[in-house]
Amino acid sequence: MIYHMNGYEIPIFVKWAGGKSQLLKQFEHYFPPDFNSYFEPFIGGGAVFYYVKQKFSPEKIVLSDSNKTLVDCYINVRDSVGDIIDFLQIHDKNHSKEYFYSIRDRFNSKSGGIEESAMFLYLNKTCFNGLYRENSKGEFNVPFGRYKNPNIVNEKALRKASELLQGVEIKLMDFEGVEKMVTENDLVYFDPYKLETAI
Repeated sequence: MIYHMNGYEIPIFVKWAGGKSQLLKQFEHYFPPDFNSYFEPFIGGGAVFYYVKQKFSPEKIVLSDSNKTLVDCYINVRDSVGDIIDFLQIHDKNHSKEYFYSIRDRFNSKSGGIEESAMFLYLNKTCFNGLYRENSKGEFNVPFGRYKNPNIVNEKALRKASELLQGVEIKLMDFEGVEKMVTENDLVYFDPYKLETAI
């Protein structure tokens, strides 16, 4: 899905708890008019990043998260969006309840790479409420969602996101690691919902 804010496109390609797409207008007056680098340690759906990059064009952007699957997905969307879309088209063509559970089993084998990121996005768009939850074994265990027409491929949002992610550093790192990188006149967006759940 692509949201619009003050003429900027906000391409949300992954559902994530605590997404901020609907809150950007409330955040607008908190952004400083001038800063050097931008850091976002809980990337989630990326709404704030997409807006900040287009409006302010920071000289350096570092996005991070402690969820490896999510971080790998952002890297693969940045670097290999065409391959991601190709895999998603296959998932879209074969989508069913039985197919969902077969992909969930494959995803839990942790094969890595572009195909795993495409499976993650497929599961994200077709599981119950778009949740990401793992059991004690580290296995994704959210059940099938009953959507009539899930937007599995979402090509326009993926290509726009890939465009905006060019030149952006994406790191597997918890929020405490950001503190060592930030210098004077940098902007850091700490998602209050994510910070509360991380502490």
